[in-house]
Amino acid sequence: MRISLFNAIFQQPWLIEPQTAAANRQVLYGLLMGLEFAPEGENSQAFITHKQSQHVPAGRKVNLIHLEGTMLRDDAGCGMIGTRTIATMLREADAKEEVIGHILRIDSGGGTADSVPDLAEAIQACQKPVLAFVDGYMCSAAMYAGSYCTHIMANRETNRVGCIGTMIQIADYPKEAKEADGMVHLRIYADGSDFKNEEFESALDGDFKLIKERILNPTNEKFKAGIRANRPNVTDEQLKGRTYQAKEALGTLIDSIGNFDAAVAKVVELSNLNITKMEGLENLQAVPSCANLEMVDECVSLNKEQLTDIDTAIANEKALNQNNSQTISDQAAEISQLKTENANLQSDNEAKTTEIASLKATIEELNKRPLPPASAAHNGDHITDNLAYADDPEDYCNDLLKRMGK
Repeated sequence: MRISLFNAIFQQPWLIEPQTAAANRQVLYGLLMGLEFAPEGENSQAFITHKQSQHVPAGRKVNLIHLEGTMLRDDAGCGMIGTRTIATMLREADAKEEVIGHILRIDSGGGTADSVPDLAEAIQACQKPVLAFVDGYMCSAAMYAGSYCTHIMANRETNRVGCIGTMIQIADYPKEAKEADGMVHLRIYADGSDFKNEEFESALDGDFKLIKERILNPTNEKFKAGIRANRPNVTDEQLKGRTYQAKEALGTLIDSIGNFDAAVAKVVELSNLNITKMEGLENLQAVPSCANLEMVDECVSLNKEQLTDIDTAIANEKALNQNNSQTISDQAAEISQLKTENANLQSDNEAKTTEIASLKATIEELNKRPLPPASAAHNGDHITDNLAYADDPEDYCNDLLKRMGK
């Protein structure tokens, strides 16, 4: 991995801001001395949902990718991930239906010239808007890549942008060199290899014409042409390599200045989605996670949390209905039992009423019979003594029947 990193550093023209280049010299020195660097990039991508930002419709996402540090085309095993990997992240996220746009958060002073094409092609291939959010530096190669984005927003007025230019750094001995201690350095070319590495050999000898004409100038002209095409308002002065504060480049190298929340809102705006608040459906919106549902292009997307909450609400309602049904069933059984008991009571009452009527008929019949002749002596139970029962015919009848031996 370290060899590939050295190849990228020494073989490629650089589109890089001077302070970044100076800082990278210290990193390069550390690598040469055997210093180990931990890999970065584990947190290079995230997805912003409605939970993180109210601007994002429920069920939709904004893809966030970090472009930080020195730009290299390939993953180097230390430092930031390569722009080819970032390009793949963009393409894969853009294919997801729930993703409505991208934010490329940039804090980079640039990097190798070959780090731009793959990323630029991926940005152009995206069907959804890509916003470059400058959060520190967006210079040289980072400026080049960022210029392909739909919109460029700086986080602060003092963020640094621009540095549109190309450089190369060569560290080597001339073809023939001898050190003070007698050490000789020679590069010997085969016959017929007159033009091999002549740009570098001339530069090492102090003649920079060939390396400019054949390597640096073509790369730089392509760089400037890309910026002109992507940022039509750029001035000729801004294409000469100077680095600007964001407030100085507003309307030319960048489009706006705002915080990250404003960047998310801008992506949603650029997505051109037809977003409307849902009206009605009070029962659905009574579910807490669905309280602020929005229609996007007349459709509603629900995430796993919302589906789980809705399923729970339905289960609770189902359980409540089952409890209510059981209660109603129990009450119906109780009512049926009470009706049966009431019918039995009515039947008993009718039987007693019939019995009483029969007894009254018997009494009437007995009352019609002549009384037996009076006797001078009796045992105190003369039938006339029972005239007191006249007010209670039933008791009178019962007593009479008893005396008659019935």
